[in-house]
Amino acid sequence: MTAKSSMFRALLVAVCLTLTTACSGEPREYDFGISVAGGPIGWPIWMERLTFDNTWSVPAGSIDGGFDHNPPGGAMVVLSSPKAVPSSVQARWFSYRTETFYQIDLSLPENFSDRVDGWYQKYPEPKYRHYLIVGFSGKGEALIWWRARCMDCGYDRSEDFSTPIVENAQANVVEGDPSRYRSQTEQFISEGLFPRPGD
Repeated sequence: MTAKSSMFRALLVAVCLTLTTACSGEPREYDFGISVAGGPIGWPIWMERLTFDNTWSVPAGSIDGGFDHNPPGGAMVVLSSPKAVPSSVQARWFSYRTETFYQIDLSLPENFSDRVDGWYQKYPEPKYRHYLIVGFSGKGEALIWWRARCMDCGYDRSEDFSTPIVENAQANVVEGDPSRYRSQTEQFISEGLFPRPGD
């Protein structure tokens, strides 16, 4: 009887250790927003596709500013549920000014998830709201930042935190039909946002 109970205890401990190890391997999920920047001024873009880890996406559309700010900023997307920190970002966009399509697949640093975990500990919710900032320029450049914004600091931004994750990544020029964006391009030209290509 003692041998059976010892064997049962050993089996129970092994199962518990296995479950603990399996659970610790799961990526932690966070409640963060996505900020999508474009531009810089005079270089508006249309985001055709923006995905993370090739599995989930966010809408973006037309963006004409925020790329050259510090930290970058633009359209805000609130996620419907907490997500694991992505390990890659995929994007395809159109530059109105050059009538060029760009595409990029950016890998984030291997320790990015650990860094985010540290930032959540240093800048805890609900006092801070965290954002993954992604930026795409009309010149074919891409960047990624992280930001923790103090929510109860009023106009005092001295307690905010932001840092670049990926800077100056160059996208590939890809095929596409610029005539789909002709009317919006003409409107930007008539408004004097940028000169007609070739002028």
